Amino acid sequence: MNRIRVGLVLAVVAVTGIAPHAAGQSPKAATEPTIVFMCEHGAAKSVIATAYFNKIAAERGLPDRAIYRGVNPQAELSASALKGLKDDGLTLPPGKPSPITPADVAGASYIFAIGCTLPAHAASSGKGDSWNDVPDDQGYAAQRDAIRKHVERLVDRLQKR
Repeated sequence: MNRIRVGLVLAVVAVTGIAPHAAGQSPKAATEPTIVFMCEHGAAKSVIATAYFNKIAAERGLPDRAIYRGVNPQAELSASALKGLKDDGLTLPPGKPSPITPADVAGASYIFAIGCTLPAHAASSGKGDSWNDVPDDQGYAAQRDAIRKHVERLVDRLQKR
């Protein structure tokens, strides 16, 4: 049975160019650049960054899309982050918190640690950077504002490539 599933997955990838995806997050074209946002639990800061990045990148016509991951993922997304994103009118990223995998690292154009330390396999990729100025204890609005500034600078930089 496993060989059949693997064969079907490989056939779908070969025919459609759509790669398998993790944690219920949307599949992406195999050549689409990916940004990985990470926070400690993969439930709030990285989710906020993913939602804002995907919205702004799409509005500016960039092919890049983001996914979120956690160093020590919790079981569910943060209720306050989801409420804040919904109140802001953003599309909520699908899926549940999950750890960064070697496939995520290999497929990433950039990996951003938001208030956490990247796992060794992500840090050694040479694709990592840190956003350590995002507040932990000042609520959703403060986190969103700091993250959005970073995201806008990142999108500006990606548009210049």
